[in-house]
Amino acid sequence: MPRGRRSATSTDGLASLRKQAGALMKRLRQAGQHQLAAIERELTKLNRQRHLLQNEISSMLGGASPARAGRGRRARVNWDGVFKRLPKGSFQAKDVHKLVPGGVAPGTLSQRLTGWVKAKKLKRTGSRRGTRYTKAA
Repeated sequence: MPRGRRSATSTDGLASLRKQAGALMKRLRQAGQHQLAAIERELTKLNRQRHLLQNEISSMLGGASPARAGRGRRARVNWDGVFKRLPKGSFQAKDVHKLVPGGVAPGTLSQRLTGWVKAKKLKRTGSRRGTRYTKAA
């Protein structure tokens, strides 16, 4: 067979093979899309059930709905009272967080501790996650 030419039968066979491969890929793609849609439907159904269970548990415990939990105003914190209750030795921010009634946002606590350090009421030791505080004498 000459070098740059192909016979008609080999070209027809290749085209036929490409056509079959294309049809097979189309069927596989459609099957994958059907499976993906079925999985998404199942996830939606399970999510709905999870929300219903959360609402049921919340209503049994007498709390607010999960969507509203954690929102709203917090009570005012008497920071002078908190400062008086600080331990005499070394402590971390998480220890102060336990002393605050009703909890407080971590950023607010950090600001208050920084304010006390600047006012020289506290001394800071360590750095980053290992930061500890002691009352200044």
